[in-house]
Amino acid sequence: SSGINAEYGYKREGLVRSRIYGALNAQGPVLTFLDSHIECNKEWVQPLLQQLKAKPRGIVSPIIDPIKADSLDYRVASSNIKGGFTWALHFTWVALTEKDKAARTKESDPIVTPMIAGGLFSVEKEWFFRSGSYDTNMDIWGGENFEISFKNWMCGGYLYIMPCSRVGHIFRKKHPYTFPDGNGKTYSMNTKLVAEVWMDKYKELFYQNRPSARFSEIGDISGRIKLREDLQCNDFQWYLDNIYPELHIPQTTLVTVSQEGWCLDSMGGGDTPVGLYKCHGSGGNQNWKVDSANKKVQQNDDCLTVAETGLLLLDCQTGNMNQQFELNTEFHSLYNSYHNVCITITNPRNRAVGVGDCKAQQWDIKEV
Repeated sequence: SSGINAEYGYKREGLVRSRIYGALNAQGPVLTFLDSHIECNKEWVQPLLQQLKAKPRGIVSPIIDPIKADSLDYRVASSNIKGGFTWALHFTWVALTEKDKAARTKESDPIVTPMIAGGLFSVEKEWFFRSGSYDTNMDIWGGENFEISFKNWMCGGYLYIMPCSRVGHIFRKKHPYTFPDGNGKTYSMNTKLVAEVWMDKYKELFYQNRPSARFSEIGDISGRIKLREDLQCNDFQWYLDNIYPELHIPQTTLVTVSQEGWCLDSMGGGDTPVGLYKCHGSGGNQNWKVDSANKKVQQNDDCLTVAETGLLLLDCQTGNMNQQFELNTEFHSLYNSYHNVCITITNPRNRAVGVGDCKAQQWDIKEV
């Protein structure tokens, strides 16, 4: 006998509830969660188990090496990065700070990480369940790594990346499964659960960056609030001060930009130019986050951008002067100083918007 037991659920439960089902049926003292589309490297598990034996109350993750989806080529990832996130609650890899590097005396030392990617990690079974396992209100996929990361740091645990443990992971271009309520709606719901339970006043930065989440239905969160109280967790300010002090906290204003009942609307973003749409007061595509410090006007992680085809909503890029917008109170408009232009209505008939003379028209800009 191989000593391996395979357990099967009777219906689709999504990642969170399926992992809990597996954890409940596991017999050993340590749980190891792995995606199906991975390849374990040599002696990958020993560093994870060694760390948990030395310091039980926490989560340890391997270095995640990328495997190309089309060729299955295995690439070696850097060991000088850690997990982070944007205020829209998107996971991102970030470089180690000089303080991070100074804290490690040798390459095999654990990497303290504010966030884990979520697909691959080990944890003691007792601590996993004592700290509340996963939030079972989450559906299908997405957001669970934020909850388990914030919770572990704020409630007495830790998150380490073990550089001597490496597991390859196929980074797929799209999900090979469906979301009954849609990918975006499900992700907004899951991340709103995280924000409402764990992020305290900073949840407003989440809503500014993901305005559609304000309208997501999340149900009863009293159980997770009580968990946080029972575990005597630190607040989110403690997490920012002690675990992720380098995270930029933007000084932003959330506004609508309108004229005679028609609002500046992202129209879905991407290759579709920004335009005018009847003001509906429901936020979403008509709420704009003005980051005065970085001179950006954003929705989620995308920035208003001057382009040949008009105004587009594209990935924010540091140093991109086509994205340098700020509030101009004199002309009641959004001003791009690099081109010395303001947002204007270029074709009233089809409600097209572009850039032009700042004196051409004034907008009604209101804080939300």
